[in-house]
Amino acid sequence: MALYDHIVACNTHEMDGRRPFFIAGAQVGWVSDDIAERMARWHEYFKVEGDSVSFRDGLKDVEARSKALAEAGAALVVHQALPRNRKELCPVMESFGSPSLLRMDRAWLQSFGVTSYGVHINGYVDTVDGPELWIGVRSNNREVAPGKLDNMVAGGLPVGLSLMDNVVKEAAEEASVPEDLARLAQPVGVITYMMNARNGLRRDMLFVYDLKLPDSFTPENTDGEISGFVRWPARQALRVVDETEEFKFNVNLVLIDFGIRHGLIEPDRPDYAKLAHGMRSWS
Repeated sequence: MALYDHIVACNTHEMDGRRPFFIAGAQVGWVSDDIAERMARWHEYFKVEGDSVSFRDGLKDVEARSKALAEAGAALVVHQALPRNRKELCPVMESFGSPSLLRMDRAWLQSFGVTSYGVHINGYVDTVDGPELWIGVRSNNREVAPGKLDNMVAGGLPVGLSLMDNVVKEAAEEASVPEDLARLAQPVGVITYMMNARNGLRRDMLFVYDLKLPDSFTPENTDGEISGFVRWPARQALRVVDETEEFKFNVNLVLIDFGIRHGLIEPDRPDYAKLAHGMRSWS
């Protein structure tokens, strides 16, 4: 599997059978026809039409909309139309940084085609032979990509946390990184993609950070999501990306981006421009 194949895989989707999902006049996602028709049961909350789904005008604020969706969503979970909630609320916005319009359980983001925001941290050590990356091995009990290779730290953005506070939180939980060290993580860009998913449409915006680590640091997981870590030369990690599907699907993109930025993927490659452009399929 070549590098660019991973970008294609993360941007393969179709829109047939989906309706735009609006809040206060802003489109925030896409809802399948099946879920849309089921939502019509709560006509006091949702306006369901042949070409769109929206909240009723009477639900004027985040609290009212979030309460309405939680009520309807709980019933849809019982009928197996939505996945069981994870009790982790995420912000729903027209675009990142704009006012929050709704709080939605993380498990339902794909079902409503809503953008999920997250942080991915490349934990690396500078050596005379080039950067070496700490790679996580996902626990076999993970619902998504069990046993696959991962970034040292990654996690979704919940309601109420800034990006840097989320970096600190996830770094502590996933790799036991002290806060003063985690706050040295450097923001280096954004990766976006949109792909078909089991529960709907996955639309992700990943905020990527590089964290230069001391040679003496060894990550240790505390939340059970990672079974262990290995330290690889970044060039070795990129070979694994290029030749296999051992990494979690979106981590491939983060590592390709790391390779481009650190000069490990060189611009005379015929697919260099495609790789660079493919990291931001939408924004």
